[in-house]
Amino acid sequence: MMSQSDLFKKIFLFQDLEENEIQQVLKRTHPRNFPAGEAILQEGETGDSLFIMCQGEVEITKALTLVLDEDTPKEKVMIRLKAEDGVCFGEMALLENEARSATVTALSDCSLLELDQQDFLALVQENPQMGAKILLRLAQMLSRHLRKSNQDVVKLTTALAIALGG
Repeated sequence: MMSQSDLFKKIFLFQDLEENEIQQVLKRTHPRNFPAGEAILQEGETGDSLFIMCQGEVEITKALTLVLDEDTPKEKVMIRLKAEDGVCFGEMALLENEARSATVTALSDCSLLELDQQDFLALVQENPQMGAKILLRLAQMLSRHLRKSNQDVVKLTTALAIALGG
């Protein structure tokens, strides 16, 4: 298993950090373990923490809002993620206590680090220079999510227009 420091260097959110800054973040995290099959995050529930994967594999699913019949799946598998790829999720919760946008389920036994909003904001105040690096990366991540969502809306609108004989 790779060191926590090496893992942080693979995670987009923390890639601008120096070794001593990574150690500062690590000190603020709490270890969490989830057995295979357990939900780590539940879509719709409010949350105020980010999770950093150390070991294991997770599946991210989103509920489908339009279910036409009993053959239609109730949720869509979005993506599967492995710790060694440098994974964190729940990053929006560092900025606001909103409902989780997806469900994250452990596919194998998972070892994670949890960083809650309060500890994150304390880190930013203690070290504004480091905070600026993380917040810039966070803004880039959210900007990418928004751009992808906008593209998805255009695709769906186009598909619907075609389906309706637009």
